[in-house]
Amino acid sequence: MISSIKMNSLEMVFGIRKEVERIMGKWVEQLNSRQILGILYGVCAMSLVLTAIGAWFVRDGLVSSSELSTLRWIWMIGLVMFISAILLIGRPLIKRMAAQNENMRAKHDELEHVLEASKQNETKLQYRNELIEVLASKESLFDYSSVIEKIALLTEAEFGALLLIKDGEISSVVPKEMTEEQQESLKTKSLLLKRVMISKLPAASSKKVAENLHEFPYYIYETVIPIMDPSDDQMIGCLYLARYDEQFDASEKSELNAFASQLAISLLRMQLYRQMQQDRKETAQLINSVREAILYLNYEEESIVGNRAFIRMFNDLPFNYCGYEKLADVEIDVEQLAERVDQREQFIRYVEHVFDRKPPEDGLFISLDQGDCFIQVYAESIYRDGKLHGTMLVLRDVTAETEIDRMKSELVSTVSHELRTPLSSIYGFTELMLERDLKESRRELYLKTIHDEAKRLSFLVSDFLDLQKMEAGKQTFEWEQVDLYELARDSITFYQETTDHHHIHLDADSTQDFTIEADLEGMRQLLGNLLSNAVKYSPDGGNVLVSLERLEDQVVMKVRDNGIGIPSSALPNLFGKFYRVDNSDRRKIGGTGLGLAICKEIAKAHEGHLHVESVYGEGSTFICELPTSKEVVHQ
Repeated sequence: MISSIKMNSLEMVFGIRKEVERIMGKWVEQLNSRQILGILYGVCAMSLVLTAIGAWFVRDGLVSSSELSTLRWIWMIGLVMFISAILLIGRPLIKRMAAQNENMRAKHDELEHVLEASKQNETKLQYRNELIEVLASKESLFDYSSVIEKIALLTEAEFGALLLIKDGEISSVVPKEMTEEQQESLKTKSLLLKRVMISKLPAASSKKVAENLHEFPYYIYETVIPIMDPSDDQMIGCLYLARYDEQFDASEKSELNAFASQLAISLLRMQLYRQMQQDRKETAQLINSVREAILYLNYEEESIVGNRAFIRMFNDLPFNYCGYEKLADVEIDVEQLAERVDQREQFIRYVEHVFDRKPPEDGLFISLDQGDCFIQVYAESIYRDGKLHGTMLVLRDVTAETEIDRMKSELVSTVSHELRTPLSSIYGFTELMLERDLKESRRELYLKTIHDEAKRLSFLVSDFLDLQKMEAGKQTFEWEQVDLYELARDSITFYQETTDHHHIHLDADSTQDFTIEADLEGMRQLLGNLLSNAVKYSPDGGNVLVSLERLEDQVVMKVRDNGIGIPSSALPNLFGKFYRVDNSDRRKIGGTGLGLAICKEIAKAHEGHLHVESVYGEGSTFICELPTSKEVVHQ
């Protein structure tokens, strides 16, 4: 039984050893050198464990000492054979593993190099894409510094420049890491650049810049690529790049040629854009310089712009005006535009036709602010390629022409009334004197009437001539010291004798000095016209007050009446030639409409100011401010 136990134990030990050998052999194929050494150390440990087990068997009497010694030798021989087998198998494995490690390390280095090259290519690709985006964007038209910077990054150039050429000369330089001195030297002294400008072909060169490599690079390598206009084969620019260490290879030069082609397109686009901007600016200046108000409706872009005259005409509306070189953006509707138009409904219908792309062929005559301004409106269609592109709505201020027409009508009315009446009287009385035998008293009466009417005609003609001379600056004045106080007293006395229904008074401090440097006859005519109007336009009689006031360097003369007054709408045009207020009360009163115009010109010739304050139905006050001397005016 004991021997069977021994045999079973031995079989178990050998079975364990074989299994360990099988497993270790399999592991050896998969393990590296350090792991194999660990396995050997484990085998030694296992041998020690087996020896301890054998000693345990001897102590318990399971095996004898001789058997144990035999077992030890068997274990030792097996261990040596096992170790030898492992060494025979493990050594080549270790070498193979070392070779694999070296191969893996080489592949790792190669992968790192490929990865680094891939990163560099990715960076260059990113720079290239950014360069293409910059060249394609609108901002690049005026920001070529970023273009040359990205090209320098792509080619690893130390410095460079983009040179723009116009009419065979370098017009501007966009530098990259270049001083002003280097830029000037490149423009004037670079033989390489001159060679490219003459040949219109790419060129490269190298220059020795130092003898000592450790202190400074030995060579600098330059290349110049022409930028050509493909339409006419003219050079519009050059790309200059320079770097140290190595020349530009063929692939880099080919890439630079491709960049030059893209730059050519971008430069031509820039020139076209600048030309368009210049044309647009000139067009805006041209449209802003005309006096007609222009509103342009662009149907394609759905935009509305107006010129400076339009903004002045409708200055109460919101506009985005950006100066004389650009048309103002208009964002208003028809209702807003028609707020000041007197013919509102008619104007709205006209403009709505324009907005609906149906511009009327006929014009429209309107007025603004209750007849303060007269406008002629017409629409001009703008076609492009046979298609209606927009409509130009023109509003022409014809206030001056309307005023001239009114003045012509007034002149005809004045001539027909003021001239025909005295001429009719003269003609009638002379005919009576010729055809009838009249008494002496009757003859004298008729002659006096003829004389008065002739005198009236003479005054009328004189007024025409005087006003014409004053407006032309041909009226001569005799300057002297004129006492307005004495002049006012004399004029009041004269005009008081012409009326029994009016009371003309003088309000002035006789102790003050009212002497001014003026033309006596001119002042007499000015005050006389004002007094005549005060009496004439107070048909029911009343008081007429002449006042004088001294204010430092000027004298203020006022003529106030309590007559029919002047409507506020007539005040702006009151001093115009032939202007007469259009109402029945004034039409009944004669006059040429020249008196106040003459007064205005006389005051202007004396460097004075004449204006009026009036309330319709209550009376008027004419105020004339006159300087005491010409020296005061110059000061």
